Amino acid sequence: MDTPIHNFNVRIGSQQCFDSSHDYDFRQFSDEVSKLGAINCDLTPELVNGLLDYQTWSLTNRMLIADVSRLTEKDVPQATQIQGVNAGYQGVNMLVLVISEQELTYDRLSGEVLDFTTA
Repeated sequence: MDTPIHNFNVRIGSQQCFDSSHDYDFRQFSDEVSKLGAINCDLTPELVNGLLDYQTWSLTNRMLIADVSRLTEKDVPQATQIQGVNAGYQGVNMLVLVISEQELTYDRLSGEVLDFTTA
C-alpha cells in the first residue's frame, strides 16, 4: 500500500517549491525526476527503462525530490525548510542533499582563483 508523505513542501527563504502542500507519492516523484531530465525531452532513462518503477520505489528507500533551482538567488544565503507528515506505520530517517551550482574562474598558467561564486 502506498503511504505518501502528507502535506509535503520545501521552502527556500520565504518561497515554497510547490504552490500548496500536497501528498508526495510515486506520481509526484516521477514528475520531479522528469523535470530534472527535461533537457532530454522528458525521456529520463531511469523511468523509461524501468530502473525507477512504482514497486522499487515503494518497497525500498523512497526518495523525495524537489527541484528548487528557480527559487534561489545567486550569492544570497537562504534558509531551507522541509515539511511533511509521515503517513506510514514506520519511522522515517531523512537524508537531505542540497546541491548548489558553483562558478570558478582561474588563471590556467598560475592556478590562481580569480573569481568564485555560488548560485
